[in-house]
Amino acid sequence: MALKSLKVRLIGIIGKPHGVKGELTARLLTDYPKSIKKGDFLFLDEKCTKRVKIENINISGFKGYSRAVFKFEGIDNRDKAEELRETPLYRSAKTAPKLKTGEFWVDDIVTCKVYSRDSGFIGTVVEVLKYTSNDNLVIKKGDRSINIRGVKEDVFLVPFIESYIEKVDTKDKKIVLKRIPEYI
Repeated sequence: MALKSLKVRLIGIIGKPHGVKGELTARLLTDYPKSIKKGDFLFLDEKCTKRVKIENINISGFKGYSRAVFKFEGIDNRDKAEELRETPLYRSAKTAPKLKTGEFWVDDIVTCKVYSRDSGFIGTVVEVLKYTSNDNLVIKKGDRSINIRGVKEDVFLVPFIESYIEKVDTKDKKIVLKRIPEYI
């Protein structure tokens, strides 16, 4: 998710237009929505070639997610806003808030290899789902056969909480589980 020359952070996905004056909705994927302000620059690509300036922003909570209505400079009608639907929103890592010990960026966790303390390699994190109670790692199974309730699944969820996670090493892209969830 991040480039070697200029690190960027995925902060959201643009949704549908909101009204007729170029405003658009976005589902924010950051735990720091209030750090995104009017006048900030965001990017519509990982290479930071498509830059947009926030003219106005209104953030609210919706079903456990942060939702924003953006107005970007130069996007002045519904048709232009519609062209941006499903576009990822990035911010420069330089402007991102500093994390506390034990906190991680979602894009640093995605692609981490997941291991069990006892069983070895389990799979790879493909997504992090944010819920009100806790985040969940979506893990695509490795070579092992995983049966959930008698059905073979390609992916399974592990709660991203202390009782399941022993160690997260984003530098080596490795997560070690204390235990495998009971439902697997």
